[in-house]
Parts: sequence; structure tokens; C-alpha cells
Amino acid sequence: MPTEKLYWEDPFASSFEASRARVASFGGGPSVVLERTLFYPEAGGQLADTGTLHVGGRDLQVTDVQIDDATGDIHHLVPDLAAALAEAGMGAELPADAAVRGTIDVARRRDHMAQHTAQHMLSRALADVARAETVSARLGATSCTIDLGLADVHEHDLAQAEDLVNAVVMDDRLVRALFPTAAELAGMKLRREPKVQTNVRIIDVEGFDLSPCGGTHCTRTGQIGAVRIAGTERYKGKLRLSFHAGRRSLQDARAKLEVLGALAQDFTCGPLDVPTAVAKLRAELRARLEALSMARGELVELVAQQFLAAHPPDPGGETRLVLVREKDDVTMLRNLAGRLAARADVVAFCASPDPATGELAIVVQRGSATPFDCGGWLRAAAAAQGGRGGGRPERAEGRLLAGSDLAALSRV
Repeated sequence: MPTEKLYWEDPFASSFEASRARVASFGGGPSVVLERTLFYPEAGGQLADTGTLHVGGRDLQVTDVQIDDATGDIHHLVPDLAAALAEAGMGAELPADAAVRGTIDVARRRDHMAQHTAQHMLSRALADVARAETVSARLGATSCTIDLGLADVHEHDLAQAEDLVNAVVMDDRLVRALFPTAAELAGMKLRREPKVQTNVRIIDVEGFDLSPCGGTHCTRTGQIGAVRIAGTERYKGKLRLSFHAGRRSLQDARAKLEVLGALAQDFTCGPLDVPTAVAKLRAELRARLEALSMARGELVELVAQQFLAAHPPDPGGETRLVLVREKDDVTMLRNLAGRLAARADVVAFCASPDPATGELAIVVQRGSATPFDCGGWLRAAAAAQGGRGGGRPERAEGRLLAGSDLAALSRV
């Protein structure tokens, strides 16, 4: 016989008693199967309950619960089951008449109830407000998501859907589970079609939503608490929405307020003035970057002019110039190499040692009159000396190990 689902009768119950317990296994792990249980098995996007089974004077920690769809057996996974049975002197099996008392993690169950009921309502609101149908939903331990059948939903519609859900929460409407007859089911305006053909369980949020579901839910909408859309992202060409309900919504708001408060303190302004302070900081940064770019350009020109003047063209037609400067970044090295290679005969080797590792960041670029293969040279140097890098014949960049003799390498 399938395990009797006590969690359908009273989702707020926290403990139960059962008999006819037996040892089994699921997914390669040891489990206990009971004739009846209050533990909800993972299904329909909702995580399983956890808790304890008290049997033979021992408390067995239930870390997961799964259902065998073929038999209807609900497996309570207990990783240390064998050791617990041995300590209790029960051997490898439970006595046929063993009395079992189960207790679920109440805080976890009520959190799941709030998130699941909120998901039903948010899916309904999104369908009504934005014509965005829910494709799938996942109720995780820290984050809950709804995948919508649209690639995008306007922020105004998201806010309107959120407001609608919270209005229904504040109405404190009845939430009940129904097992309609086939005729009754045919007359219901369900948000989605049932996945089973018999014993269909419908969750009815009074006057708002009708959806087939086997999960645990609140019995009134007021038990959910505040519902908040936390964010959206593109996922497989569609829109994934994350949300929080109840205590999670409060915790999320507190965490974000803490971050906002820290920023406000740094900016010496009020929390609501942070956007203005950030905008001001961005404007200042943009102006400084523009000034830095101009100064960098002037520095590149000055250094290049002096270096080129000190190194006239080689009579052989190709002049290899090695310039190693402290504390230059790759952008500066690129600019210097480009400016030096503006002289047609030059092959410029511009490098700077990394302060942390001593490795040489290097950019190699050739002038228009030389056939030097920059990419080939750098790949060969990296292979011989240790390092990495490559590029085209015209220009290449990478890193050579600390202590590399760039002057000698440039002559190869």
C-alpha cells in the first residue's frame, strides 16, 4: 500500500505516530518506509521536509525524503541508519510492531508552505497582469524562482503583479485543498493542467487561483507574509524571476538595507541619497579618466619621441627596440608599442614586470616595413623561457617568466 500522506490532512501538524516501519533503500542510501507520514517528499519543485524518527529509544535524523512513483512508498533517508540500528540492538531490520514517532522541522515546513503558496499566487498574478505563463518553478532553500514563457516582462507589470499578490495576502483569504470529481474538475478554470489523471488535488486560493498541486501550503493567505520579487534574469531565452515570501522577504530586505546603510555611511549621506552620491562619483571618475587618458597620451608621445631619437634606424632596415618600464599596465604597453612601431623600421618590445610575481607583461608590435612575425616570436619565446602568449604577425602580447632576458630574446 502507498504511504498515507498525513501532510495533506494538516500542514501545520509537527509530529505523528506510525507502525509497520521497514528498512529499505533509495538512490543507494538507507531509508525507512512507514505506513503513514507527515514528512513531505521532494516533488513539484518543493524541497523535502527534514526532522527525526524516534524508534527503539533512538532518534534517527531524516536528512531527505523521496517518493517512489511506482509504488507510492515514501522513503525517509537516514544516512546513519545501520549504525543506529546496531546500537539499539535491532540488527539490520526494524521489528514489525516497532512504534515510530516522527517530528518534522517546523520552521522549514512553514517556510516551504509560505514560499509554495506565494508561488501559486505570483504565477496567477503574472498571468493576469502580464499574460506571462509559468513554465516551471523551483523552491530552493535560499532562493525561489519562476520561469516564465516570455523573454521579457516590463518592470511596471512586475510591480503590479507584486502589488496584487500582497493585496490578496492582506485579504487573508482561505486556502484549501480539493479533490474534485471528474465532472467538477472539468468545470474548473485551472491555471495549468493536472499532471495526473486520477485523485487530482487542487489548491484553491479563494477567488484568486485554482491549480493542481501535491505540495504543502498555507491555509490562509495571511500566513504567507510579504511577497517580494527579488530580481529577474534571462535564462534559455526566457525570463527567470526570483522571489521571497514571509521571513525570507524580511531577511532579504534587512540584508539589502544593511548594504545600503554601509554605502550611505561611506558617502556621508542618507540611504535614499545614495543614488545621487553614486551618480556624482561616476561623473568625477569619468572626468578623471578623461584627464588620465590625455596625460597618458602625452606621456606616451614624450617617451616615444625620446626613445626613437636615441635609436636611429638600423642600416640593415630593421630596428629592434626593447623598452622595459616599471608599473606600466598592459594598456600603456600597447600604446607605447603602437607609437614606436609607427616608425616603419621598428619592432617594439615593450614590457613591464608584475610587482607581485616578477613576470614580464609584454607587447610586441612591428612597423610597416619589417616582415618580423611578432606572434611567432612570442610563442617561441614563451615555449623556451616559460610563459604564455601569442598573436598575429603584426602584434602579439603575453607574459614571460621573471628573470627573462628580454634584450637577448629580442635578438633571436
